This record gives sequence, structure tokens and C-alpha cells, in this order.
Amino acid sequence: MEKILETARIICLDSLAPTIVRLRLESPAISAAAQAGQFVMLKVREGIDPLLRRPFSFHRIHPDKGEIEILFRIAGRGTLALSRLAPGDRVSLIGPLGKGFELPLDRTTPIAFIAGGIGIAPLGELIAQILSGPAPPQKAHLFYGARSASELLPANTVAELGLPVHFATDDGSFGYNGRVTKLFEEFTACAEEDFRPAEIYSCGPLAMQYHVAKWALANDALSQLSLESLMGCGIGACLGCALPSADSGPGHDLRFVHVCEDGPIFSAGSIKWNQILIQQSPPPTYLFS
Repeated sequence: MEKILETARIICLDSLAPTIVRLRLESPAISAAAQAGQFVMLKVREGIDPLLRRPFSFHRIHPDKGEIEILFRIAGRGTLALSRLAPGDRVSLIGPLGKGFELPLDRTTPIAFIAGGIGIAPLGELIAQILSGPAPPQKAHLFYGARSASELLPANTVAELGLPVHFATDDGSFGYNGRVTKLFEEFTACAEEDFRPAEIYSCGPLAMQYHVAKWALANDALSQLSLESLMGCGIGACLGCALPSADSGPGHDLRFVHVCEDGPIFSAGSIKWNQILIQQSPPPTYLFS
């Protein structure tokens, strides 16, 4: 797919939580080509500070209006500078990049969406597209967790997605007390709930995705995981977003896939998870931050 360089005008910035901002941009060329799950590389301003572009997934896509929405967490100098811009300011975008989600062939099948922290971002457009189809899923649930309540989107904002939402926080400050993957596992194991997803879509830290992948493989569920990794260029040049592939190279050598070009969407069985967890403890959350 052709990569588009576009100068986008900021329409509005909304602070949804202490460190979470929703950015709406006028970007007609990119919005016309974008798919749920893809991302853009954004340059906050000219000059060398910050030097590198930042990757942001599409939270919502409005091709009829020529607009896109980005949801980001203020995590460093780049995102802090972005949060301080104002309507009318312009930013440089390159996109759409990466491979998007594939919509389910049978949308009536039970579907689970799992988000960790700012991993809720790319699921917004995906959920909207799936639920707006001619035959929406009969059973679809969103499991959404973060370290604490301050890192979650407001409940009323999440409710606008239009499906049941189950919250979890690591410190127990809101919703289930514990990891969102543990909440998901307990919910699907509960006979009274009668929910066994045939397909799983998720985005979040790599440690979270490891548990999602493990459940999907053990329960023969289709999975599409939007993975996070250190990303410097977004086009496969810097090789900073490499993850170990489950497919061995010649002589069983370890091969790598690159989140920017081969992903960011991967199936549960395509990544060698034990290599990631050995090298990174805990894995960093760079993409979409």
C-alpha cells in the first residue's frame, strides 16, 4: 500500500483522563486509505526536538469527513509536546502504515476484545466496524484493564462503543482487582456467563499479549493481536521493532518479524513468546505511546 505524506490540521484535542488525550485531525488522503489496526508516524513539529516521529494507531477513521482520531497516552517528551498543541496547528503524518485487522468472516460468532492501557486505541475503529455490520455478533465483550483507574478512559466514554465492558485494574482501584487477562480467563470459565469466544482481538503490552496468545492457542480460538514494540521509523529501515518469529530460519536459526511492516497485527502462534519474556522483564510499552 502506498505511504502518504500529509500535513494534517488539528481540529480538537480532548483530555479524557489525567494522561490520555484524544486528537482529531483533518487528514483527507490518509483517512481515505486507512484501515482499522494500521497506524501513522507523526512528527510533532519541525526541527530535531523531538527528533523521531511517533507511531500512533487509528482510534477512529472518518473518510466521509476526511478526518482521523488518535488516542494517546502522555508518556514522554514527544507526546507531552503533542498534548500542548492547539486547534489549527499542523502536524506531519506518514501513513497508513502496517497491516490492519481482518474483519471476521462470520460476525455472528462470539468475539472478545481485550485492551491493556492505551491498547484500547486501535480497538475503537475495529469495534465500530464489526458492530455496524449487517449481522453484528450475538455475543461480544470488551475486557479493558490498566494499572490503575487513572489510566482508564472514563466508563461513559467506553460505553459509547456499544458493547458490554468489563474493567480491571492491577491495584484494584476500579473494576476487577488484578490483570485484565485473569479477568478474561475467569469470565470465560464461568458456566453462568456462557461465553467462549471463537475470535479474539487484542492490543496491549507484550506481557499481556503473551497470556492472550496462550489462551487462544489452548482454546483453538482465532486471534489477531496488535503488538507493541520499540519503533523508530515505521517503514522497516531501523529494525528497532523486531520480535522473534515462531518460524525458524535455515538450520533452525531464530528469525525475526518487524512490527511496522509484518504487523502490527499478528496471530497468537506467529511469535516466539518465550524469547521475548526472557529478553525483556517486564516488556516495555513503546508503540502507541
